[in-house]
Formats: sequence, C-alpha cells, structure tokens
Amino acid sequence: MKKNESQNISNLKKQYFSVCDVAERCKNELCNELTKIIVDNGLKLGFPIQKRVKTWISIKDKLLNQDLKLKSIEQLQDLIGLRAVFLYKRDLKLINNVIKKTFVIKKQYDTFDRLAENQFGYSSIHFVIQLPRDWLKVPSLSEFGKFSVEIQIRTLAQHIWSEVSHELQYKTKEDVPQNLIRPIYRASALLETVDLEFERLLNDREEYIKLIDKKIDQDLNVDNIEQILDSLLPSENKHFSEDYAVLHKEILKKGIKTTKQLQTFMKDNIEMAIEDDKKRVASEVKEMAESGLISVLPDELNRIEKGYFYTHCGLVRTMLTK
Repeated sequence: MKKNESQNISNLKKQYFSVCDVAERCKNELCNELTKIIVDNGLKLGFPIQKRVKTWISIKDKLLNQDLKLKSIEQLQDLIGLRAVFLYKRDLKLINNVIKKTFVIKKQYDTFDRLAENQFGYSSIHFVIQLPRDWLKVPSLSEFGKFSVEIQIRTLAQHIWSEVSHELQYKTKEDVPQNLIRPIYRASALLETVDLEFERLLNDREEYIKLIDKKIDQDLNVDNIEQILDSLLPSENKHFSEDYAVLHKEILKKGIKTTKQLQTFMKDNIEMAIEDDKKRVASEVKEMAESGLISVLPDELNRIEKGYFYTHCGLVRTMLTK
C-alpha cells in the first residue's frame, strides 16, 4: 500500500468513528419514518425493515480490494442501509412511487439489469436517497443532511433467492457444479412463479370481494367479516393489523355463522360498544392524569389521544363479551 493511500485510509477511519453515532441515529429515525410510510400506505412487509450502518472493516475491504476512492466518509452511498422486504410484487410499484415522492433520489437501479447472461440473480431495486430539505429543518434531523442512504426493496421470494445464492456463493454458471445447474434454474423459476401466483391470488380475491353481496346470506369467512365491519363500524377505529381469522373463530363459538346473523347482532349492539369505547378512553386518560404513568403501548396511547381505543375486532369482542 502506498504511503498516501495509507494516510487516506487513516483519515477516513477517523471520520468514520467521528460520525458513527450520528449515522446510527439517522438509521433508526429513517427506519421509523419508512415503517410509518409503509403502514400508512397499507403495504405489507414480510418482516420488519432491516437496517445497518456499514462496519469499518467492510469499508476498509472495499477501499483495498475494490479500488474504491473516497475523499470523505460521507461520500459512501451505502454507509447507512435499509432493506424493506414485501409480501407482494405489486407493493414494489407502490413503494417505488412513495419513495420518489418522499425523498431526494440521487440514484436508482435494479440489480437484475446488471446481470450478464451467465449470472444468477433476482431483482432488487436500490435507491440512494437523501433527506428532503423540509425534514432537515427539524432540529433532531438537521445533522442527517450530510448522509446518503441506500434503500433496497424486494419481495419475500426475491429475498429468499438472494439469501440462498449468497450463502451458496453461486454467482455465475461457472461457479456451480455441473449436476446442480438444472436444480438452480428450477429453484429460480419456482420463486419467480411464487410472485406471479401471489399476484394472481390477490387479483382473484379482489374480484371476489367486489362480488360480495351483503343482502345475500353467506357462511362467514375473513373477507366478508372485514366487509361487514368496515360498513358498520367507525373507520377511525380500524387498525392495520386486524386479526379477522381469530375473530372469526370467536364469532362462530357464539353461534353466529352467517353474514345476516352477524349484521343483525352488530346492529343491535353497536351503540353499546361505541359507548364502552368512550368509557375506556376516559378511564385511561384519568388513570394517566392521576398516576402520571403511561401503562399502555405507544400505539394504544396514540389511539387514546385521538379519542378512541378499540380496534374493529376489539369493538366486536366487546359486543360478544357484554
């Protein structure tokens, strides 16, 4: 290693450890904001967003082995990285648009476009972003403006292929034992088919929901239960993680088996459930005022502050219980 290269690496190392704490805070804040954006847009993650600040060892390896040239550590476009893995391929189009509207896009590419004909791989969309100026006016976010952040988005099937191929180290056809080439292609094709079949399933489900006629008595299922609750209960009480499958079992145990039975039961008990919801909010507010302690979860506290507590499923459980 030349003397000037060694000095440059030494300087970058000092810069790295001087900004590391700020980068960690930026990573966490951005992860929270991106999670909220995803939830607010009704998108479905396969698991919580992955996040990391690149380690110095990894950066040093790049500098030495990949001829990476940096004058300052902030030039590193993936110093901070987030990865969001979605259940459905259609969500990639939606989050793509949301990211473009929300952040300053410095760069965007699809890893699939970089693959040669003899390489294995699966699509993963990468954004290199910076926080918008309006965000940087907030004092707690102002110091994050110097960073670029890489955001990766992919489906769960794409993620499986990426992780497996990385673990096996099968990057090109030449890396693979001859007798494993066909199984590798089959696995890749199957995972691509998973995404396509989920898309078809979602389309079929949407068509079924459109055809649900609340005037016709049907056996209960999670889809017509959601439709009935949406039509009869206040929209503000609905939560993004309603568990209709569990509620379905609870309803059946009470002898309510059809859509008409559920609608009749709910119409007879809605006012009682809404009144009980108001009492629960008042009770929680009073307890917090008297004790000075917050004994509820952050999501519940947010709901209390808006004047309601129970979710749609919670309101129906109140009816079933009382």
